[in-house]
Amino acid sequence: MSHSALILFAILASVPPLQAAAQTPAAPAPHHEASFEAERKQADELFLAQKPLDALPLYEDLCRQDPATAVFAERHGAGLLAKETTISDPSARMKVHIEAINELKRAQSLGDNSAYVRAVLNLDTKTLVGAIVAGIPLTVGYSYHGKPEAQAVFREAESAFGRSDWAAAAQLYIRAATLDPDWYDPALCAGDAYFRVNDATNASICFAKAIAIDPDRETAYRYWGDALFRTGDRAGAGEKFVAAVVAEPYGKPPILELGQWAQRTGHQLVRPAITRPDFITPGNVLQVDPALAASTQDGRASWIVYQQYRVAHGARTLNQFILAGGSDANAVVTPNGYRHTIAEEHAALRAMLADIESKLKSGELTEANLDPSIRNLRTLEKADFLGAWIAINAADAGIRSDYPNYRALHRAHLVDYVNHFLIH
Repeated sequence: MSHSALILFAILASVPPLQAAAQTPAAPAPHHEASFEAERKQADELFLAQKPLDALPLYEDLCRQDPATAVFAERHGAGLLAKETTISDPSARMKVHIEAINELKRAQSLGDNSAYVRAVLNLDTKTLVGAIVAGIPLTVGYSYHGKPEAQAVFREAESAFGRSDWAAAAQLYIRAATLDPDWYDPALCAGDAYFRVNDATNASICFAKAIAIDPDRETAYRYWGDALFRTGDRAGAGEKFVAAVVAEPYGKPPILELGQWAQRTGHQLVRPAITRPDFITPGNVLQVDPALAASTQDGRASWIVYQQYRVAHGARTLNQFILAGGSDANAVVTPNGYRHTIAEEHAALRAMLADIESKLKSGELTEANLDPSIRNLRTLEKADFLGAWIAINAADAGIRSDYPNYRALHRAHLVDYVNHFLIH
């Protein structure tokens, strides 16, 4: 966990420093000492030179002098994550880790919504409890933590990485990966260490090994994309970023990285503009919205067909917020009641679209007057991408839980959907 968070330091190093964020009402007033500007300049230079440990005491003091500046809190947190990797005692490591996460949360509360802060805080939710709450099962890349002998070498590698000794860290990560070829983290981290010394060939080899261990974790795809982009292979980088989104479409880092790639390559990242009307079921019976029923000229009245199908199959609201049931060690939930599935959603939307087609053929509706959401759904269905849209862009707790099985059967199709409908 600590190294994975530290790896994201690269995001910070590649963007300009943040401007001072808006103060929260409770933030103490700054008290700049005579050495403040010189200290800030030195801290920034060390940090951007990828020496977060050396910058750590400076940012700690800058936070003391100016607790309302988000960039100081962010970089203080990044330094603490670097420090964590150098500590061998588990309880001491956890103490520093919690302090780091709290600093990043403080930065966020001060208005810092950078990719780095969001990515680290998102990664920190990859726990059993977090996975159960989110309804997104953990994969082996998150849940398996290695054999004891490999763990010992991995800790040495973490320490070297925390000191910015990338070459030594790479060799130690390779040793740990050799001791336990089924462990995702050493392969991933070895690739990142090679990336730091501009060895794209070995970085790619390591990222490929990590993906072979767990093709359903997004991280190695994303880091591989960064490595390819650095070498000038923009198309290859885009392929990896798309693969990361398909691996984990509900986390923020993959879609953020794909969005950055799109901006840098002259593309746009969009999502089909589709709004499904909500519904309620007092007494487990659909309560028809009179306004919806009256919308006969634009086709929106056909949403009642969709709602009736959903309710008949157990739905009580548009989205399923919690999936009830028992869970295993990887947070895979076995439902003890209704679960909203991709197949059910697809069938319900098809029933609604069939009603639209019938009305178009009879002349009751005209294509020119169709509601934009319905028009977009028809386009997706005709292109055979409606199921992919549901899986990636219309997910609730039930669909998130259903996604691993869908991804296993439709990975290439999901990739095509992202390329054809999300990237323009």
